[in-house]
Amino acid sequence: MSPAVHLTGQGDDLLLCETNHRCSNDLQLIIGLLALQSRRTATPETREALADVMERVAILARVRSAQHGGRTPSLEGAMRQVCEALQSQAEPRSILISLEVQDEAGDLSATHTTTLALVVNELTTNAIKHAFQDGASGIIRIWIGRNGGGDLVIIVEDDGPPFVEAAGSTKGLGMGLAKRLMASIGGLFIPPPSGSKAFELRMPVNTHR
Repeated sequence: MSPAVHLTGQGDDLLLCETNHRCSNDLQLIIGLLALQSRRTATPETREALADVMERVAILARVRSAQHGGRTPSLEGAMRQVCEALQSQAEPRSILISLEVQDEAGDLSATHTTTLALVVNELTTNAIKHAFQDGASGIIRIWIGRNGGGDLVIIVEDDGPPFVEAAGSTKGLGMGLAKRLMASIGGLFIPPPSGSKAFELRMPVNTHR
């Protein structure tokens, strides 16, 4: 009987690389199917909804690719992928997306990193679409750091006009998705306080892994 073969070292790396490659191909296939469905649909509302889903899947694909280019997931790398992906929406409207990383938060798991990137994508996309008046330029700032208790904190804010009555309209699909995603990893989604446009994502120190 032949001895059992254990994949270690280079074998593990090759298996991980192949798995990630197949996942990336699957995500690209999903994007292609959504694009095909979008071209076949007759209503603008459905096309817009499918475009939103394609953007979310594309962000997920880019973040996974950035994470697995090396062995250690990087929150900063994931956030830069988000910013780069959204430039095509922001630049034509003269909107600048600014990223400031005060703390790299290297203790995050891949799941936490991916989820936080998706939430920041939702908030930033929402700001691009709704935070500025037609034709107005502006800045969307993304800040990553820690509070006094050591919790990881991500702030997403813009310098557009103040929110109207509905306190930033945090009841839409994107905001609901952001809340559920944060809850899924034990984090907090904190809407802007009165007079502010700063959304806060907070990860308590004991939920990072």
